Amino acid sequence: MPADSRAQSPEAQTPRADSRTLASRVADATHQNAFLCYQCQRCSSGCPMAQHLDLLPSEVMRAIQEGDESVAASRTVWLCASCQTCNTRCPQGLDIPGIIDHFRQQTLEQASVPEQGRFFKAFLRNIRLFGRAYEAGLMAELNLRDGKPLRDVDLGIAMLRKGKLKLFPHFARTPGRVNRVGTATNRVAYYPGCSLQSAGQAYDRSFRGVARALGIELCEIPGWTCCGATPAHGSDPITAMVLPLKNLSTVEKMGLDRAVAPCAACYSRLRSSVRHHREQGDLADRVDEVLGRDYQDSVKVLNVLDCLAEAGPQVVAERVQKPLSGLKVACYYGCLLTRPPADTGSLEPENPAGMDRIVRELGAEPLEWTRKTDCCGGSLAITQTPIAKRLTAEILKEARARGADLIATACPLCQLNLDERQPEMAGDLGFTIPAVYVTQLMAVALGLPEADQALTQAAVAPTPLFHE
Repeated sequence: MPADSRAQSPEAQTPRADSRTLASRVADATHQNAFLCYQCQRCSSGCPMAQHLDLLPSEVMRAIQEGDESVAASRTVWLCASCQTCNTRCPQGLDIPGIIDHFRQQTLEQASVPEQGRFFKAFLRNIRLFGRAYEAGLMAELNLRDGKPLRDVDLGIAMLRKGKLKLFPHFARTPGRVNRVGTATNRVAYYPGCSLQSAGQAYDRSFRGVARALGIELCEIPGWTCCGATPAHGSDPITAMVLPLKNLSTVEKMGLDRAVAPCAACYSRLRSSVRHHREQGDLADRVDEVLGRDYQDSVKVLNVLDCLAEAGPQVVAERVQKPLSGLKVACYYGCLLTRPPADTGSLEPENPAGMDRIVRELGAEPLEWTRKTDCCGGSLAITQTPIAKRLTAEILKEARARGADLIATACPLCQLNLDERQPEMAGDLGFTIPAVYVTQLMAVALGLPEADQALTQAAVAPTPLFHE
């Protein structure tokens, strides 16, 4: 048969079905071998979302092994909080959240997607347009699309009154040319992240103030853009790497070898992108092509606790002017400051102590408690608010039961749930407890100006504790 006739045959025009097994497709897309799972159940026993899932993490893995295609349509795919508990505890090191992301990416290609998927799409549209997350615009679009125009309106008004929500967007674009700063022992690139420009302003102000007091020079990354957060890694693996690495690529051009990201979610995305770029050569080549340059992997990404620890405990202790004596603090780390250790490099992912050490240096008493790394439901706070409130309430109750005067955190998403949403839960809780950033505690103890302490930003006022 002539070649042109063969090309026109019906058989040639009909796309072939993918003959690979489900496990093979998952392995090709995620570099995860589902058959390494031997059903020890450690992932499922520690999952904070277990009671809400139709398939536990271990059951997702079994479904993949058995070739059960229905797993992609399970509620678990969109209720997973991406808290990284399962892969932290997996003895085989399986990246179960990464596998969940693969199923999410498949679902997003369909005509109809769940509410969380619509949030992902709206979020990515938002940052493509503005460069950084524009929360007011994002919520307005999502509420209208979901037919819930008044969702979280009371919370939004309260945040607007405090200046924690911007009515108008800020446009940001990665610059083509960057002035070289050069390295110095006390100099670090600063990636604030979108939340620290809005709901987490108190974190930004207090961290900048504390850094100045400790002699740390923060060099804000020019034209920094959104890291993509959960919507990026739940939508497309290339986008999930490109967005964080664009910022780290700018740091390389600045001539700096360290960057600090106070937001735990941003820190997680930056660290994860670096590791995947390092380990997945085929994906890295495609990412570099989008970036327009080869990422050199020369920047060490720090979280705020790492950065403060580099100043040294003695330096912090020497600068304390108002010891926080008698103050009992529940140090809350949340999910992503230490997990997964493959990304963060943490040696204590389940029972971290870095914040506890800082609090002790300030003269306060860090308490032992069981929920210091529990998930607050940050990634579900908009689309699954009742679940996020339940998870947050358990954290607040435990802190209260342990005798804490307040909760200290190092993540703006956690602080938003623990503080801003607390008045909504006060009736059911029967109490309130302040939740502030650890950098705010430091600002108070170091005797910094009230503008650096930024305590008036809180929904549950912590100020009386410091005047007793």
